[in-house]
Amino acid sequence: MADKGGLFSGDSRLYTIPPGTDFLRALAGTLAEEAGLKGNPEALADAVIYVPNRRSARVLARVLYDASGEKPILPPDIRTLGDIEADEAPSVDAARSGLPSAMSAARRLGALTHLVQAFYDNAYGVTPPAASALAAAQELSRLMEQAALSEQVDWSMLPDLAGTTELAKHWEHSVKFLKIISESWPDWLAENGESDPFLRDIAAARIMAQRWAEAPPKAPVLIAGSTGATPAGRILMKAAMTLPKGLVVLPGLDMHADEDARAVIAGSVSHPQHILFDTLRDLGVQPEDVRIWPGTDGTTKAEARRRMIHEALAPAESTADWRRTLDSLSASLGTVKEDFAHAALDGLTVIEAPDEAVEAETAALLLREVMEHPTETAALVTPDATLARRVSGVLRRWGLDVPPSSGSPLGQTSAGSLIGLCARWVLDPAEPVILTAVLKHPFVRGFGGAGGLDLYFLRGARNWQSLDDLLHSIRTRKDLDPYASFFDTDQAEAEALVEEVITAFRETGADLSAAGPMPGRQIAERIAALAARVSQTPFPWAGEDGRSATTMMEHVAELADYLAPMPPHAFAELIEADAAQRTVSAGVSEHPRLAIWGPLEARLQSASHIILAGLNEDVWPQRPPADAFLPRRFRKELGISDPEDRVGLSAHDFAQLACAPKVTLLHALRRNDAPAVASRWVWRLKTLAEGALGDTAKHALAPDGDDPLEWALALRDRKTADYPSDFAEPKPRKRPEGWPQRLSVTRIDTLQRDPYAIWAEQVLKLDTVDPMNAELGPAPRGTAIHKALEDFEQEGAPKTAAHLVSLLTENLSAAGEPEAVLAARRAVLAQMADWYLGWRSQRRVDGRPKLEVKGRWDFDIGGALFTLSAMADRIERQPDGSLIVIDFKTGNPPSDKEIAAELSQQMPLQALIAGKGGYEGIPAASVSGLEYVAFKAKPDARVIGQSRALQATPDELAQTAEEGLVRLISAYRENEAAFLSAPRVQFVKYDNGYNRLARRAEWAGDTDDGGGDE
Repeated sequence: MADKGGLFSGDSRLYTIPPGTDFLRALAGTLAEEAGLKGNPEALADAVIYVPNRRSARVLARVLYDASGEKPILPPDIRTLGDIEADEAPSVDAARSGLPSAMSAARRLGALTHLVQAFYDNAYGVTPPAASALAAAQELSRLMEQAALSEQVDWSMLPDLAGTTELAKHWEHSVKFLKIISESWPDWLAENGESDPFLRDIAAARIMAQRWAEAPPKAPVLIAGSTGATPAGRILMKAAMTLPKGLVVLPGLDMHADEDARAVIAGSVSHPQHILFDTLRDLGVQPEDVRIWPGTDGTTKAEARRRMIHEALAPAESTADWRRTLDSLSASLGTVKEDFAHAALDGLTVIEAPDEAVEAETAALLLREVMEHPTETAALVTPDATLARRVSGVLRRWGLDVPPSSGSPLGQTSAGSLIGLCARWVLDPAEPVILTAVLKHPFVRGFGGAGGLDLYFLRGARNWQSLDDLLHSIRTRKDLDPYASFFDTDQAEAEALVEEVITAFRETGADLSAAGPMPGRQIAERIAALAARVSQTPFPWAGEDGRSATTMMEHVAELADYLAPMPPHAFAELIEADAAQRTVSAGVSEHPRLAIWGPLEARLQSASHIILAGLNEDVWPQRPPADAFLPRRFRKELGISDPEDRVGLSAHDFAQLACAPKVTLLHALRRNDAPAVASRWVWRLKTLAEGALGDTAKHALAPDGDDPLEWALALRDRKTADYPSDFAEPKPRKRPEGWPQRLSVTRIDTLQRDPYAIWAEQVLKLDTVDPMNAELGPAPRGTAIHKALEDFEQEGAPKTAAHLVSLLTENLSAAGEPEAVLAARRAVLAQMADWYLGWRSQRRVDGRPKLEVKGRWDFDIGGALFTLSAMADRIERQPDGSLIVIDFKTGNPPSDKEIAAELSQQMPLQALIAGKGGYEGIPAASVSGLEYVAFKAKPDARVIGQSRALQATPDELAQTAEEGLVRLISAYRENEAAFLSAPRVQFVKYDNGYNRLARRAEWAGDTDDGGGDE
């Protein structure tokens, strides 16, 4: 690059590119013009340019190509200087040859964790758990990193400071604890031949500076875009400024700050200019000696915006008199405050959304709008990763794939999720939720029978503990539930699948359900082996997420080498915590015109439309975390930087972006379902605008033309359009000819109470499924109790209360009732057994009663066959030849009032079948009694038809039920009959399983998707 006497002329080698400018494009444009890059593709080949991070390095290479006229060039050597908030160190690898090998992050954390455990063991005789020690080590690491950035920390002062101050007891313990930093850590480094990793970058920068001093590079060396927030960065800046062709280009220095403003900036670490002015002092450069980079926008409009933003971000105490400040600002530009404000706010919009969901919708609509203008670009910038992912998801509605540049947490990727699942799976291999999640994982699919295993054998109450127990449960499931809907092939496939999983655990030794504390590396190896074994492909370790998962496993394994043996569940928590902190690129190419950036990724970049979202206090800016070990006043005495420094850097990011020509600021009134406060930057900008424009300020900050917030609200509220009040209520009518053709007596009751449930079940063929790990429900509990009573009545079985309790316990346990519940209910079961034996002894039965008897009867209804089926719990033949039908209930049976209203026809319909001889092995006979037996904590029996609400014989009830059955089936066979969802909800005891399908909560105002009480 030839020096034409432009950039490198004059005494100052320090430049700044004003806020709101596309920093990298301005930098590249001027460099290309001065070097003559369009005519000489090698003009910049010998230059070295340092930028803050890898993303800005990639963008600079691209815009240099654009500046060359899109012709092939030999690019300069673009290196990363390192961001204070990024995991990127100064790019001075060549200078590190004389330094000891780098200490890995895991080794550093592991060593600190070991020192924490040793401290507590020596000081208090107690060794803290690995997780607690690791958390303390991470806090220590953060404090030591902050101390390294401050560079001049003197830890030896700490005991004297503590001695001169009355501290709370926990702070006194902290002072002792921090001897780990001042004494134990240096000793450990010396013993292990390590250099302090927190000071390593500073040492490397000094080596590079020394080499530059001894042999100054003849090629241009530029340090561009850094605020000088790190000591290593400032060392290289000082060195570059002494080189023949060395330049430093600062981002967004306020060139108009007077002496009073500079004093305020120096005294406020949260000020966006504080770091920059502190860097100037360290470099020995006066602000007036800094030059503005050639070719940047110096128009009145741009200057007005910059000065407005700088003033809005100034400390509150320095801006008490807004009107005088505005007069001063407008006078500096030769205008009045109203004109100044209008110029400053031209292109700037502030939108207040009701909540973060509408905020995301609004941001997405603003991005989508840009696609209508082929030459424009747009970027959303937010520190809220959840908001960024939400906006990305909304954009996919319109076929726009714009992944957040910050990536996604490793745990949400395919490889990371599989590792996380396996880390939990080894703790309980038969846990149904994790087992299903693993078998249906994208990297694991291919195991036959996974769907049937999930649908038929893993749902409901869990009645197994190990995989072997699960295998036994699958093989005996039909013994527990004779009416289960699965086929023999489903059972065979599920058995084969579980056997294959058992083999996988046996081969990898990964069943740690009964394991005690063990070395973490051994746990990591078994988790990794299990993941590789079940995936049957290299996918867990391939791709960007696979590489990150591999790095994570190596990291936690190395870290565990320094920890005492730990229980497997603690290691699983370690993996989950580490995965949550790692982000992985989505692997999708960046959109050519739209972007979603975090503030770090957005540094030095720009777009036609900048959208700044998440502008709420504690989001942007984020509140500095509390210091775990040091009282805040000690930090200054020790020389440690104030945590508010990060707020200043965040404010600088905001100022750089908010000064762009077209900017939209978004914040929400509510976040996470709680009231939220707008960012201090937003409300101070609003206050400044009101000071200049009064009541018209709101209009000046409003969107030009259509309001995107109104678009977002219209999308959210589109369901409130002028539709009929019942438009969403399902009213299906289509079904097969002659349907319904077959129903049980209990489903007849359901058809009356919730016709939609019967239609969805039989016409749509949609079966309800139980949740996993559910409590034992009424149906399986009732089946277990019925099975126990049936076994009790078997010939030869002991007819004692103890034997009945044993049968009840055995069947309930097999159905999934937890042992703790059974133990607590043993006295209740004994009471139920005693009552049952007493009730049984009073029965007048001719021969043995029949239990669990199947019955059916075919009817001709309107010329078409209809089959009514039933299962009678107990049928007794009386000495006079008549029958008594008994139904056992584990809850409250229907009342006579319900039966009289024909809402509960189960028992009258059973009497109808019995009277016609429809029960297997039981000839037709008159029914003399219908009884309910409530087998519950307070058991009782009730004869139907002997109350004031209902006085009728069973035969009369059966005749009424038959007439009602014919009317009901005939009515629902009519073509215009609609199958409504719980039309009389007061008569529905619980959700039949189809309320969500019917969208009841949407149109009926149900808040629990369930029914009412009878």
